[in-house]
This record gives sequence, C-alpha cells and structure tokens, in this order.
Amino acid sequence: MQELLGQIVVQGLMVGGIYALAAAGLTLIAGVMKIINIAHGELMMLAMYITYFLYTLFGLDPLLSVIVTLPLFFAIGCFLQRFCIERLLTGPPMSVIIFASGLIFFAQNLAATLWSQDFRVLRGYTTVTFELFGLRLTLTRLTILALAIIVTILLYLLLTKTKIGYAIRATSQNVEAAQLMGVNVKFIRVLSFGLGVALAGLAGSLLMTIYYLYPAVGTPFGVVALIVVFLGGAGSVFGALIGGLALGIVEAFTGFYLALELKDIAAYIAFIIILLVRPWGLFGVKE
Repeated sequence: MQELLGQIVVQGLMVGGIYALAAAGLTLIAGVMKIINIAHGELMMLAMYITYFLYTLFGLDPLLSVIVTLPLFFAIGCFLQRFCIERLLTGPPMSVIIFASGLIFFAQNLAATLWSQDFRVLRGYTTVTFELFGLRLTLTRLTILALAIIVTILLYLLLTKTKIGYAIRATSQNVEAAQLMGVNVKFIRVLSFGLGVALAGLAGSLLMTIYYLYPAVGTPFGVVALIVVFLGGAGSVFGALIGGLALGIVEAFTGFYLALELKDIAAYIAFIIILLVRPWGLFGVKE
C-alpha cells in the first residue's frame, strides 16, 4: 500500500514538474508587468514544433534542443515586448489581452497552415525507465522535475542576489519609485518578458519529449499554467513550483482513485477552493 501511494505521489510530482516549468515564465511576467500573457501556451506549442523538426530533420536530441529554443524565444519575447506590448501599456487595460488573443489565433493558424492539423510524436525517441526504492521512474520526466526545481532556484537567485534582480523587484513593486531610483523600467520590462518567453520555449521543448503535438496543444497547458500562477501567487517563483507540483499530485490521486476523466475537474475544484480562502494565492502578497 505504501509503495502504491508513493508511486502515485511520484507520478504526480513528475507531471507537476511540467506544470511548474510552464508557469515559471508566466509568473515572472505577471509579477513584473502586472499582465497575464494568455498566449503563453501557444509560444510553448511553437517551441514544440521547433524541437520536433530539430529532432526529425537534424537528429538533435530534444533535451539538447533547448540550446536553440532558449535564445530564440528570448529574442522573440524581447521583440514582442519592445515593439508591441510596450506600446499597448499606455492604452486601455484590455488592449494587451486583445493583442494576446490575436497572437493565439495567429500562432495556431500559422502552425495549421505550415504543418497541417496532424498529430505528431517523436518516433523512435525512447526514454529510460528504472526502479528506485520500489518506485518506477521515467528518466525524461525525472529530468523535467529536476529542471523545474533548478529553474526555480536560479530565478530566485536572480531576483534576490543580483542588481538586475533588485531592479526587477523594484519595478514590480512600484514603477514610479523604481524610475526615481534610476531603474530603466523599459529595459527591465523587455528583459523580464524575454525571460518569461524563453522559459515558455524551454517548457515546450521538454514537453515534446513526453507529449504529442498539434496546433492547439498549447491551449490546455496555457490554462494549466494560468491556474498554477494564480494558485501559487503572481510573481512568486516558488509559488509556481509548489502550485505545479500540488496540482500534479491532485490530478494523480484523482485519476487513480476516481477516473482519469475527472482529474481536470478535481484540479479546478481545488484551485477554486484555495482561491476562495486565499484570493492572492498560496504565496502571493495581499495588496
């Protein structure tokens, strides 16, 4: 019985690692810019396609494709922030949401036009499965969990131990005060959005190793990332990690003891209950 419970928890943690990675970049953007990038999942989808073709055309291992997707999506994020979103911040609050909605439809239709609606998987790509203390583990998912923890620690160190991190935190807390202290707020916004989109690219590349691909695949993961961000508290990198892992465990237990079809419903119910108790999230700060 203990081994069974341990296996369920481990499987939930490994799935939760995916959720945490998907939410890491989103919570950074939300904390600094006070906006929600609802197109986050579609950016992950584009990273999945790039990873897929790097593997099928050039034989590049998906875990190594991050050396391409990370800088590429950082550049994409910087471009979107500098030339699109920055201009929208002075407009009505809904303008950023409308722009992101348009980005969703553009990305999905671009993928469908270029690569069709076919489902794709990494054929021939295998992962190692092994047992540890009686628990059955998959190397790829274990790697994703480890990377989720490493990314969280690195983001925390960036935000708390570097001058750039101090500037990011100052901008997130009070834009006017940060400007008076000499912080280049526009640069910090570009940097933060670029890092957030780069992490979406990282999550997409890793997700391609365990999931199938089609043009609308980013939507459900984008929704899950939003749930994790609000669950952990916008701007809290450790909140994103804990929220993602907790969501994975809830889904694992629900899928095993009730039904796989109910795991998403259980996750939403848990999310609603926690927000009713703490509307600012588990680790968010009440304003």
